[in-house]
Amino acid sequence: MAKEVVLNPLKKGKAEFNLIGKAKVSDFTFKLNTESKKESSDWIYNQMNLGVDCGTFGVIYADMMSGYGSDRHNVVYVHGKKKNDQGKEIDDFKTMFEIDWDDRLDEDNYEVVGDRCFTTVGLEVDETGKTVYKKFITVYDAIQYISENIKEDMVINVKGNIKYSIYNENLQAKKEITSIALSKAEPNKFKASFTQSLLLDAGAIGKPDKETMLIPIDAMVLDFTKEYNGEKIVRTLQNGKTKEGCNLPLLKTFFVKLTDEREKLTKFLKLFKTRPKFVTQLTVEGYFTKGDLKTTEVSEKDIPDDIKELIEMGYIDKDEILGKIAFANGGGKKPEQMIISSPHIKFVGTDIKTPTLEREDKLYTEDDVIPLLIIKQLGAVVKVKEEKKPEEKEEDIDMDKLIDEALVEKPETDKKKVEEVEDEDAWLNDL
Repeated sequence: MAKEVVLNPLKKGKAEFNLIGKAKVSDFTFKLNTESKKESSDWIYNQMNLGVDCGTFGVIYADMMSGYGSDRHNVVYVHGKKKNDQGKEIDDFKTMFEIDWDDRLDEDNYEVVGDRCFTTVGLEVDETGKTVYKKFITVYDAIQYISENIKEDMVINVKGNIKYSIYNENLQAKKEITSIALSKAEPNKFKASFTQSLLLDAGAIGKPDKETMLIPIDAMVLDFTKEYNGEKIVRTLQNGKTKEGCNLPLLKTFFVKLTDEREKLTKFLKLFKTRPKFVTQLTVEGYFTKGDLKTTEVSEKDIPDDIKELIEMGYIDKDEILGKIAFANGGGKKPEQMIISSPHIKFVGTDIKTPTLEREDKLYTEDDVIPLLIIKQLGAVVKVKEEKKPEEKEEDIDMDKLIDEALVEKPETDKKKVEEVEDEDAWLNDL
């Protein structure tokens, strides 16, 4: 009898973005109190698709959407908070409770709600010029407030989470906003950055493209999805109930810029290498870019109404349609790309915090990231403990030293294994 494969649970890691630039507001930015076009649906929602002109990075879009059922009793699901061993308040994800929809704006309820339940908005200033921040436990109300206070070309700082999903066998990356506030940043400080945890196997690094000067990194990102190969995923919970969807590794191509500093580039790329049959987790930082913007510009107003309905219902990707319209009219809108610029640094320790790269070599096996095996083992639900992100402080960091430390090999007693490792690095000679 074949031995049953027991998989290691996958940790989701980071998937965050930060946009700083000028707000681009049009008649198509907001949809307020809109009724769902799906038949027999009572869903009423607010939606925002906000463009941020991030200067040299182009106009990058981020989203918010939320609503309620007009013919049902609505509640808001939240979690509580607690004090840790140091006496600081942190989110308590084990304490879940409901707030009635009609009481969602009652700030007296907010005292017991964890910080991560809120969407934070700071688009007004008081008489002293200080930004006034408002917190909302529903995205629905946050969108309404933003629509009343945001202005064209207002310089803003937008933060949130990157959500990945598959539609028509294509991976879509959506930026879901969790906070938006005024910024005093000058154009030279505009940004379109991301922090992302990648799962890397032995074939992650692709061949350099001398025309685009980019090296593809074919990685896996972990996110919640309800379908795989067009089929619904149904998992069994510990209480016997069923729920759709689970976290699965999804394939996504990132890029590293090909530079003339070959020694530095080679050392950096070694962070993305892993041994055959193993998977490494590496958290990286980078930026979004639309590439060359000297092409035909199109916007949502150029999309026919029937196509807009399909986009709204989730059947068609909006950016894909905009690109096709641009190319059809003699120009082009390059797809948004995610360029990796550096490994992510975390600080460890209690009294004295030490910077280190967020990289775990050989964290998983190749079996651990096979979606069909993960789906097969869905009878057992594994809960991963949430940890509070350590506070980072600005200081001079020797990145080369951190990379060297991350690449230190464990002592090999088998000479053949050492030779195999040297052969694996032969691909670097082609750069």
